[in-house]
Amino acid sequence: MERSFHAAHRLWQHRQKCRFLHGHSYRVKIKAQGPLDPRGMVADFADVKAIIDQLDHCVILSKEDPLAKVLKEGGQRVFLLDRNPTAENLALLIAQRVIEELSLEMAEVEVFETENQSAFCALRKDKLPHIKFEIP
Repeated sequence: MERSFHAAHRLWQHRQKCRFLHGHSYRVKIKAQGPLDPRGMVADFADVKAIIDQLDHCVILSKEDPLAKVLKEGGQRVFLLDRNPTAENLALLIAQRVIEELSLEMAEVEVFETENQSAFCALRKDKLPHIKFEIP
């Protein structure tokens, strides 16, 4: 499955330009493995879409970022992670959520920040990173 979402983020305490708030048109590719349900599906695409869509038009920040409080108080949709919102961590988050919420065995997720820059992860349900997050 492939899905896109649009979001802003910044990398708290990063030394380069990614420390500034900026946005991406993210693209996500997901492959999942698990048993077929009675309908003949490993996962309903609508359920996977719903997980990705929670990130759409949010500001994605580390819970440690002082900007999070200001943006939340200003009425922005802020999706908080227990770590910096790098492409790598977003791939881990999406894989973890797909596995946990859809009762799957394995997920491979690739998150593209640009056409040429992406991060990939493959997770099994017995090796989840247990990323903590807050959905707006």
